[in-house]
This record gives sequence, structure tokens and C-alpha cells, in this order.
Amino acid sequence: MTHIVRRRLCAGLTVGLLAATLIAPGVATAGPRSDSVPACMMHPLPLPAGVSLARERMFTDPAGQVIVGTGSRTTDQGRESLLLRWDGPRVTVLTRSPGSLLAVNRQGVLIGEGPSEAGYPPWRYRDGQLEWLPRAPNGIGGYVMAINGRGDMVGFGGYLEYPEPLLWPADRPGTVERFEPTGYPVAIFDDGTIVGVAPAEEDRSPGVAGVRHPARREGLPPPVAWVRRPDGRIDRLTAAGADMSTVVAARGNWAVGYVGTTANGQFDRMMRWDLRTGVATPVKPGLSYLTGVDSSGSLLADATVDHFGRRVPLRGVAWDASTGLSADAIADNGTVVGSTPGRPLRWSGC
Repeated sequence: MTHIVRRRLCAGLTVGLLAATLIAPGVATAGPRSDSVPACMMHPLPLPAGVSLARERMFTDPAGQVIVGTGSRTTDQGRESLLLRWDGPRVTVLTRSPGSLLAVNRQGVLIGEGPSEAGYPPWRYRDGQLEWLPRAPNGIGGYVMAINGRGDMVGFGGYLEYPEPLLWPADRPGTVERFEPTGYPVAIFDDGTIVGVAPAEEDRSPGVAGVRHPARREGLPPPVAWVRRPDGRIDRLTAAGADMSTVVAARGNWAVGYVGTTANGQFDRMMRWDLRTGVATPVKPGLSYLTGVDSSGSLLADATVDHFGRRVPLRGVAWDASTGLSADAIADNGTVVGSTPGRPLRWSGC
């Protein structure tokens, strides 16, 4: 059960905060199309012979040069999970997958989590070698969430009810450190800036993520997104009229997520934060499922890239809730990666 909760946290990065409280607006509608200007063009990605695409997320590094995912194939011993990397039209099987893939950086370093005989420890794959990362100082948990270009990784340890942020510093191999504030880190930048979420009391209960628990006890703080600066200063990410917030993705000077009020218990506004100033700007309505952001502040949601209100649809697909399309990640060069059932995809010029 604990691992099921963890996987759902990773899939949405803050599912315990978000899935139970978002208002579902139905099928999202993309902004106006401009067929005279090719943009967000789809390019199917190949698969190795005998390999199918696993039903997990695709990933790209911030530069859009490294694309990775998970495949599977049938062997005499049963189904075998594989880590895959795409370089242009070529696909390579890197190794047998040690578990769930969670991120890749511009150096092509992959990170993820177990399983192993020790539970679900974090792992790193670099230079053709798989390494298991040290566990949390108290020996409980130790889940990795994000990696920067330097190779620093962040995640959380402790019990899921009371997560303790963790840092695996690239310049101190074999070590793992706690840091403040409490919560789940979502992103780490090359300068050491970390963005994350401190959960509310109602989210600190064991069980299935996305199921609401009894309301918080009076006097306890609501969930709040935060940014931790390189000098250790911690700032809240909130917005006018909101008393709770959650962040889904962050890059460059931007973070994206949702805000809401404890009065109605819903994260009902999509928000974009300028991390330089802390100013929050509402995202134009019409999108439902937020996935990522690039360093210029353009966000990926549903099957649409939103450039501060100018919306470009992912071409070549007709998106609705039943298609199984997953638009998973956006890079700074306009590359988007994702999949339809069994088919890895890349979009360019987004």
C-alpha cells in the first residue's frame, strides 16, 4: 500500500493534495489553431523489435536532447522491464529497468526508485552503471523526485504522513542530507533552488492517495507550496484570495500549480509564479490537467502548450479523456514528449 501511495504521488507530484480537490471541468478545449504556421508537429518514436511501451511517463531533459522511457518485452522468464533512450530516429535499450523511472537530466543521468530486497530505494543510472542511492538518515523511506544538471537530487524520506525533504549532493557522493521545510520537493535547479509542497494535516494519513481524510484539526496550517533559495531562505508560493497552494512543476524562473481556499476545500485556480518576485498570475481558464513548465514560463497542460495565454495544440492527435494520450514533459527548445497507448511520441516546435 505504501508503494501504491508513493507511485501516485510521483505521477502527479502532489496527487495527495490535488486529485481529491480539483474541480474537473470536463474535456479541455485547446486555443485557436493556426494551420498556416506549423507548430507542435508530431513525430512517432520507434521501439526496439519485440518491445512494447510500458504504461508509464516519458521524460526529456530541459534541453530536449535526451528522451527516455520504459519498455517491456516477453522472455522465457516472463515480462522484462527495460530503460529506453531515443537519440533522433534511433532507440537504444540501456539496461533492465530497476523500477520506476522518474527523471533525466541534460547529462543523460536517469533516476528512479526500486523495487529491491530492501524495499523501494532510489537509484541512479549513469555512464552505463546502475547505483542504489543511500537511504534516509533514519532508514525510513528515501524516495527521489528530481535531479538538476549538476547531478544533485532531491526527494523525501521518513513516513509518508510526515515527509522529510532529502538532498543527495553531487559533490558529496554517498551522502544524503535533510533540509527544511517539511514536505515533498518537486524540482531542483542548477543553482540549488528547490521548489516543493508542504502537505496539510488531512494529507498526512496512510491510505490511498486521492482519498480525502477528515478535515484538518483547527489551528493547523493548510497545504502550501514553497521555494527554498540557495542561501536557505524559504518563501511561500501563494496568491491573492487563496490560503492553500500546491506546485506541480518548476524550471528557470517559473513554477506552476494550483491555489484554492480551505473554505470550499478545492484547488480551483491554475497559477503561474514568477520565482524572482513571487508574483502569481492566473492561467487563462480552459485547461484541466497541468503537467509541466519550461524555463520561459510556457506550460504544458492536457494536449496544449500555453505561452502566457497563446495556446498551441499538440497536432496529430484528437485529445479527450478517453484517448489515453499522455503529454508528459516539455523542454526549453519546444520539444514535448508523451505517448498514446503503446506508442511513444515527440512533438517539435511547440
